[in-house]
Amino acid sequence: MKHYFEYQDSKSYKFWQVEIEANTLNVKYGKIGTAGQEKISSFDTPEKAQKEMEKLISEKTKKGYVEKTDASAKKVARRIGVSYDEAEEGKTLLEKVTAFLDSAQATEVESLVIAAWEEAYDCGPQESLDLMIANPGKLPQLKELFVGDMDSEECEISWITQADYTKLFAAFPSLERLHIKGSKDLILSSHPLTHEHLKALTIECGGLPKEVIEKIATAQLPNLEYLQLYIGVDEYGFDGKIDDLRPFMQKGLFPKLKHLGLVDSEIANEIATEIAQASVLEQLETLDLSMGTLSDDGGRALLESSKIAGLKKLDLHYHYLSNDMIKEFKKLSILVDVTDQQDLEDEWRYPAVTE
Repeated sequence: MKHYFEYQDSKSYKFWQVEIEANTLNVKYGKIGTAGQEKISSFDTPEKAQKEMEKLISEKTKKGYVEKTDASAKKVARRIGVSYDEAEEGKTLLEKVTAFLDSAQATEVESLVIAAWEEAYDCGPQESLDLMIANPGKLPQLKELFVGDMDSEECEISWITQADYTKLFAAFPSLERLHIKGSKDLILSSHPLTHEHLKALTIECGGLPKEVIEKIATAQLPNLEYLQLYIGVDEYGFDGKIDDLRPFMQKGLFPKLKHLGLVDSEIANEIATEIAQASVLEQLETLDLSMGTLSDDGGRALLESSKIAGLKKLDLHYHYLSNDMIKEFKKLSILVDVTDQQDLEDEWRYPAVTE
């Protein structure tokens, strides 16, 4: 008996497969389109193997894996970036994007990642982005775009200079997933934000400006299923308050939303307290409040909420919860991630991602 599952979000496109033969379990997993890795386990009896398979399937479905009859096709993806040595030689992101758009491969690419560019702490990718916007016919299959995929050695996240995405949404009406890293000089849209097909939006940064928060909170995104916002700290761009995040806690703002992440926040306790009784929990499968300064105050509000039980997953990893509070979360019937406990004796408490 074979079961095949797939999982996809703004960063992942992977499969998980389990097959049982007598008292042996064969598990395969990896990126869709690859052979993946294989793990074989033997049990004393077929019944024990069956029980283990059911347990693994339950864990995967709680994490968001969806069972499918057939495997999805491998995505055609391309990553474009300028290394440090290339930048020293005078090469630019614009040159690379121009060459890519003029290539035959561009018409087949479904997923495009813009990695590091020269002097990202001082200059944004605006020219390259504008070139793509001016030539949407050269990217007819584009469904996913990630701009700013660089590590801290290439540029600290809070230093990454971003761009104006206003015209992107009209240029690529079939875009399904947008991931932006960095919020310095970021303009998501200077007009009301509307897009019929966008399914996933992630903004990863050290501090999310109030202006960007408001733009998303008033957007018309009828097919949005996945929203992940790094709130961050005021020192690196977050200039909002809990009031600015309340729209995301209302059921129906994005009618198809299943995953809501308000992560990496210095006001994690306020967020947890507010969202614990929010109507949006009635439609969510996953609530992600991880990587922030969540402590027992916010944790207690979540535990006292009757709405939390309707989730499939509650992600709280990287937190300042006490050991007793962690034990209480582990008793819940839903999947709760309370790993990566921080030092409770630390006088200063920071989110996981700031600079």
